[in-house]
Amino acid sequence: MTRIELPRVVSRAEWLEERKALLTREKELTRARDQLNADRRRLPMVEVTEPYEFSGQHGRLRLLDLFEGRQQLIVYHFMWLFEDGKPRDRGCPSCSGFADQISKGHLRHWHHVDTTFAFISRAPWEKIAPFKARMGWPVPWYSSEGSRFNYDYHVTLDESVAPVEYNYRTPAEHEQAGSAYYLGGKQPFDLHGLSCFLRDGERVYHTYSTYGRGTESTGGSYYFLDLTALGRQEDWEEPKGRSAGQGAKAGDERIRYPDEQEDLSDSSGARPAPAAPEADDCCSRLRR
Repeated sequence: MTRIELPRVVSRAEWLEERKALLTREKELTRARDQLNADRRRLPMVEVTEPYEFSGQHGRLRLLDLFEGRQQLIVYHFMWLFEDGKPRDRGCPSCSGFADQISKGHLRHWHHVDTTFAFISRAPWEKIAPFKARMGWPVPWYSSEGSRFNYDYHVTLDESVAPVEYNYRTPAEHEQAGSAYYLGGKQPFDLHGLSCFLRDGERVYHTYSTYGRGTESTGGSYYFLDLTALGRQEDWEEPKGRSAGQGAKAGDERIRYPDEQEDLSDSSGARPAPAAPEADDCCSRLRR
């Protein structure tokens, strides 16, 4: 059993004093986030003129069709596993962990405000369909195979197709910033991201994209865990000693697919050992 360093024990009065001090900083962050969100909404937009085509449950579709008649479209760029250039039978386990948190309730609320959410992957639909069925996710999922979509939105990196760029940085800029780990691996390879689109009649516009840890701002289980004493239980977090090896960081070989995860509750208080590493590691470059 892994020994976890617990928070120090204090009186209620001392706890309340420190909690109020933290509340001041939380309110500052909330106001700063509100301002950032307003500035994001003030961003200009770019018309999408490329005639992208996608495959899905209902055959070939245009980008406009993916809106399902609504005014906005949010796309999660779902990484897929490839081996020697050939698609495997499953997507990225880290992306799967994100996807598993999108419920029918999310979709219902988004639809109520005229917004559609969808996954897009470079794998062929014939590979996506059985994996989607296995996971039981309600989110629409489409294949961009055969189009430039993944390359134009910089989630498939292949310098023979398009200049390599990720998170708005070139390879030279990543080297300078110390983030060249994003670009490791044999091309072509996929990375994750999230893009937003707006339509005005039959015209479609790109309004926003975020990559890397930028997708964390969508919330999900991470933001709930950030409120707890043990946090996400990933080794990079401070203070040290709160991780029991269960909260593997994005790309870690120990990450299990949602339908393979276990409830860690145990009457004895013991915690099961992390899963053995798998042979593939679809997003090791995202660990930092």
